[in-house]
Amino acid sequence: MSVRTLGVAAALALVAPLATANVLHDDAVDGNLSNDPMNPDVFHLGLGVNTIISETVLSNLPPPEGDRDFFTVVVGAGMSISQIILAESSLPNGGFDDIAFVAMQFGPLITVDPDMPNPDPLAGWILTTSDLVGTDVLSLLSDGMSSLGPGEYAFWVQQTGDDLTRVRLDFIVVPAPGALVLLGLGGLAVSRRRR
Repeated sequence: MSVRTLGVAAALALVAPLATANVLHDDAVDGNLSNDPMNPDVFHLGLGVNTIISETVLSNLPPPEGDRDFFTVVVGAGMSISQIILAESSLPNGGFDDIAFVAMQFGPLITVDPDMPNPDPLAGWILTTSDLVGTDVLSLLSDGMSSLGPGEYAFWVQQTGDDLTRVRLDFIVVPAPGALVLLGLGGLAVSRRRR
């Protein structure tokens, strides 16, 4: 096998997973995400697009009347989140208020008390206004960071209004820059051995 063939195979191995989309959770299909910030649902992200869809309503009321969603995403070794796209903020049952609140905290849990919020522990938050739909909100949620490497990241989604709001977040996961360098070094080693 030639060095060129190995290089093409390595490139395809990196690019092919990025073309895939994986819906990790959809409230409408899979049931409600956790309402407990100390016991969030946990999702391990893979390379490519990882989608989580939350539906919340009346978040200022206690369950079962009200609903807040808490989940944690885990980024494995050699990977990083390059974008978080706010792909949707809509009203599946109709209504007028499709603006939800989405926050992120570094680590496995949201430690803020939702009933007496102190935003200091949060890395960032957004309101899902129409101008943000379709855009990358990673830097807004992560205190200005351009990517998130291996680790755990906790999310909180809520809608205090009367209209059920559907929020879709697409987590774009790519090989971490160090992983690409290692792959390139491996390709150089193969090419030197063949000479």
